[in-house]
This record gives sequence, structure tokens and C-alpha cells, in this order.
Amino acid sequence: AHVDFRVPSAFDESGEVATIQVFTTRPDTLFGATYMVLAPEHELVDHIVANAWPDGTKEAWTGGAASPAEAVATYRLTTSQKSDLDRQENKSKTGVFTGAFAVNPVNDQSIPVFIADYVLMGYGTGAIMAVPGQDERDWEFAEAFDLDIVRTVQPPADFDGGAFIGSGPAINSGFLDGMEIDAAKA
Repeated sequence: AHVDFRVPSAFDESGEVATIQVFTTRPDTLFGATYMVLAPEHELVDHIVANAWPDGTKEAWTGGAASPAEAVATYRLTTSQKSDLDRQENKSKTGVFTGAFAVNPVNDQSIPVFIADYVLMGYGTGAIMAVPGQDERDWEFAEAFDLDIVRTVQPPADFDGGAFIGSGPAINSGFLDGMEIDAAKA
């Protein structure tokens, strides 16, 4: 499914409110999207970067930069020196906050938008809705950047770990609660 997330504070080249489109095979997990990530090369990055850090921005999100534009420029330069293979195999999650927030279309929650090298421009739309409760890479990033984690699939009682990628009933998912994954996707 293609899902659009509006970025109310930003406008695209045509003057319309910027929209980040993601491709997902798991639309049932939309309620668990707590942040977004764009590939550093994504064309929308230039349109959404805020002029200043929003109030309450966590230090870990800034890359030590004085402004979102400085953080994004520095991060883009660093990323440009890595191959796609290096970016995929990188064990430590890195990234910076753009200073912008997108709106989750299923619950109207405002979620931060980052750039990170683990998202590649050549994969899908070059943007992801991050669902750390159901994706290991998103979980690692969420832990590194102190981001919310919302599970949308109930793990079994004996599950002891991070992201749960197995099957089970939907939880924390509004009208989908209680449905099995296949029914919730439909």
C-alpha cells in the first residue's frame, strides 16, 4: 500500500502542503508509526527542513548542530561518502531530525521526521513510516534516539525481546484491535 503523511509546516515545489509517501506491505501497523525516516538524498528533505529546532528537541536528535539545516547538511555529506552496502550493513543507527513533523493519517498524531542512512533512495519511495514495535531496524533507531515504541501486534506471553515480527492479534490499533494480521491488512 502507498500511504501519504502530510507535513503541515512544509510545502513542495508546487506550493502544496508537502506529503511524504511511503510504500508498506504492513498497512495494519500504521497505528504504530511513531516517526518517519527519509533517505538523506530524498528530494523532499530540502522542502521540509525547519529553520530552527522546535522547542523540546532532544539533544540526541540534533547531531550537535545549531540548526536543522546544519545537521542535515553535515549528515548528508557523511552519508554521501558511504556505499549502499555500507549503509545497509551499518550496525549502529545514525541520523538527524529535520525539525519537521508529519501527521500519521490513522490517528492524526504528529510524528518527527528524520533522515538516516539505513533508508535508501532506491528502495520503495526512499521514505519509511517507522514502526519500531514490529521492525528490528526501527526498534534499534528508536532506542538510539529515545523515540516512542508502540506495539501493534500482540507477542506471545513468552516473548522476551525487542521488535516482534511474528503473527498475532492487532493491539493499540483502534478499529483493527483483535484482528489477525491478514484480516487487519485487508
